[in-house]
Amino acid sequence: MSLAKLVIVDDEEDLLELLAYNFQRKGYEVVSFNRALPAMDHIRKERPDLVLCDWMMPEMDGLSLCKRLKGSIDMADLPFIMFTCRTESLAERQALAAGVTDFITKPIGMTELLDRVNQVLTDQGRMRGRAS
Repeated sequence: MSLAKLVIVDDEEDLLELLAYNFQRKGYEVVSFNRALPAMDHIRKERPDLVLCDWMMPEMDGLSLCKRLKGSIDMADLPFIMFTCRTESLAERQALAAGVTDFITKPIGMTELLDRVNQVLTDQGRMRGRAS
């Protein structure tokens, strides 16, 4: 059994592959997308335990994805972690106002990212086991 089901959304293919690989290695079930629209369809159907999403992407950005998902009553409590290169405090305030659970500025080390995801999942009661 996996620790949790994650959806990772980022338009940077190399980073997406790296994140998916590292989370899978730690026992997570991961589905990754390089665009927000197909991710949104999958999230609504499969109801993952957590979404980890980049802010700046083509077609629809991560903030819009979060707002659309959180606007649905059945998705209001979905943990959503936004990670971005945007460092201004306004960006973090906008993300938190949109319903983002945690806001992470890139670059971030994999150990810290795993810790933050584990913490959010634990706080939300969605962790199924322990990460090593």
